[in-house]
Amino acid sequence: MRRFLPFLLAFFGAIVLGIGTAHAAGDNSIDTSTPGNGETITLAPTQIQLRFTAPVGGAEAVAQMGLVLTCDSRIINLSAPQLAADGLTVSAALTQRLSNGNCTVTWTLPDTSAGTYSFTSAVDVTTTVPAANPGNTTPTIPGVPGEEAAVSEPRLGGPIGLVRWISFFFTSALFGGLIFIKIAWPEGVEYPVCEKYFRQISILAIASLVLLMMLMSARQAGTGIGSTISPTSWGPLFETNDGRALVLRFIAVCGLAYFAWITERINFENLVMPSTIALLFFALSFGFDRTGGRYAALGVLLSVSHMALVATWVGAIAIIWRVVLYGPGSNDLVHALRGWSRIANLVMVGIIVTGAIQVYRIDNFSLINSGHGRVILLKSLIVAALIFVDNTVRQFVLRGLQRAKSLNEKVVYRLKRPVGFQLSITIVILALSSWLLSMRPPYVLQVDKGPRVDYAIVQDLEGADNFHVRVSITPGNIGANRVLIELFGPSRIQKFTVKFTPENPNYSGFTINVPITRPGAALVAEDSGMLLRAPGNWKMEINGVTTIGELKTLTSQFVIADGVTVITTPKQGLSPASTTTIPATTVPPTLAPTIAPTMAPTIAPTVPPAVATTVPPAG
Repeated sequence: MRRFLPFLLAFFGAIVLGIGTAHAAGDNSIDTSTPGNGETITLAPTQIQLRFTAPVGGAEAVAQMGLVLTCDSRIINLSAPQLAADGLTVSAALTQRLSNGNCTVTWTLPDTSAGTYSFTSAVDVTTTVPAANPGNTTPTIPGVPGEEAAVSEPRLGGPIGLVRWISFFFTSALFGGLIFIKIAWPEGVEYPVCEKYFRQISILAIASLVLLMMLMSARQAGTGIGSTISPTSWGPLFETNDGRALVLRFIAVCGLAYFAWITERINFENLVMPSTIALLFFALSFGFDRTGGRYAALGVLLSVSHMALVATWVGAIAIIWRVVLYGPGSNDLVHALRGWSRIANLVMVGIIVTGAIQVYRIDNFSLINSGHGRVILLKSLIVAALIFVDNTVRQFVLRGLQRAKSLNEKVVYRLKRPVGFQLSITIVILALSSWLLSMRPPYVLQVDKGPRVDYAIVQDLEGADNFHVRVSITPGNIGANRVLIELFGPSRIQKFTVKFTPENPNYSGFTINVPITRPGAALVAEDSGMLLRAPGNWKMEINGVTTIGELKTLTSQFVIADGVTVITTPKQGLSPASTTTIPATTVPPTLAPTIAPTMAPTIAPTVPPAVATTVPPAG
């Protein structure tokens, strides 16, 4: 007996040691579950529910837990686990139809607690096939997919830019002309040529706005201009800010046309308030042509102020060239020129200051490395030429006409050409403004277009040094997947990589070299060749380097299903997925959960698709 005693002690010691090791891995376990352990279900469940014997550690622990459901070794997709108010119950909704067979639920917690249980699925599947015609029992079989006919939408960008340019000029001429009459030349309403001028401008302004609304409605609806002739088809305008602003501008211009048609109405005391309201609403309509960017509320105020000053300038120069310098006249013409010359400098300073702040808001210092910025530089050079010509004209008016009692033919001849040159430069600047509105500055969101994508897997990770990345994957099945990588911080990054490693060592992983150096986004399209072939758990590692050193690696896990179900609802992630717009192969940036993050918090430039590198399997 003594000879076997050492062996017995060693045997029981090994058992105790084994039990102690298993216990150290985590002592939490399942109290009850739905479906229950060993249960056979005949009604498809909508969720898996686990009630633990001890608290699981809060919402953060649940967000990091692993929960996998398989039926006959086929993974069934689940949504992100949710923790109930009791701190013990965890539930996860099924986002894929449950297959019949032996099902196993495997779970792990961050404290290394783990376990499995099984149940049997015997759900009756009923398929309803609608008949093609009543009484026709011939089954309908879907046809084989063939080539889809490409439907090309009308290209209306060029016509919209041209008509916007024309409407800019005529509406500004109407607005600025009435301002000129009110502050510098109230006697102008007595001239028949002035009234004729305003009537012509009013008609052209209204006509250009009607045409612009037709074109913008057609572009928004994806139809031709012929289908938007009727005002009842202008409903798509109310879907966008610039469309609603255009409708408001049209109403304001119609109100201004009422005063311009009989020009002396602008000076009636009982119409001062209505005319002021019409002028104010016209200026306000320009506050929403360009929304977004940094300090959006300030941007609206700047846009209103800038365009009101620009319209005042355009209208004043146009009426001076067309009406005041129409021919020789009495001293009121001289007073009009002098009055405008005294305030023109202030108007130009206001235009330059508001324009410069607006450029800083939406372009910052990206004037060379962006198309919008380069057009801004070109526009600045032309504005400088306009300032030079305007200064020459003003000096002549203030000094040369200082003692003039009337406007003679010689003075008209000398001023007609430089003022006409001023007007020509102004029209060119308006053309550049119209061009700029068709471009996206670096700090302004691109308009959401294209198909809507609901990402099946969304991992929102944050770490030290403001390292914040969101990775979205869809459809979440084996095979080709689309991956969207959004960087929210830090403000500068180098060697930004995202690595996917499957738990199964027999499959290859991927390392995505993200080609961005500041907050923005990159897209790996489904046809890029990145095939996630391994079903089951995958590990995600996100690395980056800044000027002060390497950032702490962000890690997470996600599950790739092995089915072929197209997933259209968010499933996995540390935060709820959100609808995202993907226009072609580039991704515009944004702070809201759409396409791209913002920088501090603003907008980063569009980036090319990320480059994925295959990592061979281990072993």
